[in-house]
Amino acid sequence: MANPIKVIGIGPGSPDYLLPAAVTAVAQCQVLVGSPRAMALFDIQDKEIHSLNGNLEAALQFLRNRDRSKTVGVLVSGDPGFYSLLSYLRRNLEEELEVIPGLSSLQVAFARLGLPWQDACLLSLHGRPLATLLPYLEERKPMGLLIDSRMKAGELAKLMGAYGSFRVHICRNLTYPEETIRTLTPEQLAEESNLGNAVVVIIPDD
Repeated sequence: MANPIKVIGIGPGSPDYLLPAAVTAVAQCQVLVGSPRAMALFDIQDKEIHSLNGNLEAALQFLRNRDRSKTVGVLVSGDPGFYSLLSYLRRNLEEELEVIPGLSSLQVAFARLGLPWQDACLLSLHGRPLATLLPYLEERKPMGLLIDSRMKAGELAKLMGAYGSFRVHICRNLTYPEETIRTLTPEQLAEESNLGNAVVVIIPDD
């Protein structure tokens, strides 16, 4: 019987935010699939390594053709079930997956801001249009967003402008030494050139 593939969440990136369960799961694996950044968090001596360099099809073929007598772990940033690889693997692999959760960068962002997040709308805008936000802006709901370099700050500020006043928190490099958090009004946001890869928390003003 084949060992299940372990899908292991590594959290936002700092070793301080890596769950002990993830460390234990990696120690049980003979084969690891992941990025160099993810691998750097663990002791990987004597393990077979397959680099995950953005080519998901190649990684999928590797998993399909793997030695089923060995335990394989797939390292993913954040939590595997939140806009990560778990959905892709479930769609494309007809076999058992064991999921080890990790901390999402959104959890860290709300914690840094000292804000509850049970009522927030949590979304990824990677490859999704800004119009995705319209229902939540209309309801004036708190939002936590995963964004990338395709997000235009001016377009986001313009979209928000029709729905009242908001505070926008731009959180970059969370848990790393170079972590920064900036709080802007939509007007100040419009002056930004590029938000890059970041977590954005949007809070409606009372």
